[in-house]
Amino acid sequence: MKTIDITTILGSELKSRTSARDFAKYLKNMEIREAQVDFAHVKSVTRSFMDEFYYLMVKEGNALGVQLELVHMGEQAQEFLKAVKQTADAPRKTVAPDDARFLNPATVQQLSEYLATL
Repeated sequence: MKTIDITTILGSELKSRTSARDFAKYLKNMEIREAQVDFAHVKSVTRSFMDEFYYLMVKEGNALGVQLELVHMGEQAQEFLKAVKQTADAPRKTVAPDDARFLNPATVQQLSEYLATL
């Protein structure tokens, strides 16, 4: 199994959703189907990055045909990954369109009149 140091592709600070998408493109362009992703040299990671990374690489990885093993993740990355997994896998709540708790003005005038009462 190939090992990829993620910092050689994206740098040591994983900050944005765009970076996660760039990594997915890298895997696709290089035709990588199975790899260890090494986080050993990552200095920092944001929740945004990890959210997109999880969605693209972990949750949807099978649909993309890529199997990844994440190794040497620091505490921060592990905590973000754990938080992302919990929210991504949680059941979604929906609100009925006619729910009385939500204002649904038909016109801008109706909205303006409501806001004037606040």
